[in-house]
Amino acid sequence: MACLAITASSWDAVAEFNDSANPDAKNPSGVWSYGWKKILAGRFFLALTHCNDLPPTSGWSSASGNPEIGHNSHSFPVTLAPDALTLPPHALFMRPGLNGEYAVLRFTAPADGTYKASGQFYALGDNGIGATTDVWILPNENKTAAFSALLAYSSGARAASFTSKVYPLRKGNTLDFEVGYGANKNYDNDITGLIALIEVVR
Repeated sequence: MACLAITASSWDAVAEFNDSANPDAKNPSGVWSYGWKKILAGRFFLALTHCNDLPPTSGWSSASGNPEIGHNSHSFPVTLAPDALTLPPHALFMRPGLNGEYAVLRFTAPADGTYKASGQFYALGDNGIGATTDVWILPNENKTAAFSALLAYSSGARAASFTSKVYPLRKGNTLDFEVGYGANKNYDNDITGLIALIEVVR
């Protein structure tokens, strides 16, 4: 049986973010789904609540308000309340849950192929206060991570880059980009940025 043709060759999580402030917003949106998990390799839940509790951004959250995934749709930096963190222009951010739930950005392969993921998780913070999170990439709901790192804005690595990670995926397979509340098990100030570009390599 012939494989389905891939109609696009790359996808950008930031540029394609579907802001919940948009009247036509939906989740999933194209290849991207915005959601959360109770544990790292657990069941994926769609975040179906439109949220703007960190104005002036908008995004998607669980019914409780966290975890959440949001976006600065402006071309200038904005300050998030109540955390008073500065979010760069056009940034996509993820915040884990109070009880250790993971914020999850999911890519779903539109067709069989070999895909490459490139980008960066980065801790956000101001005045020495910022994110302390654990970040992951899990292919196809595997329990073994293809990428992981710990971020600590004030006392450790502020960013973790992933480049040239290659994944053979069948249509419907997934890549999950996940953010947890880190080694200190506290979600306060744990707003973490994500840049993610997915490309078909063959």
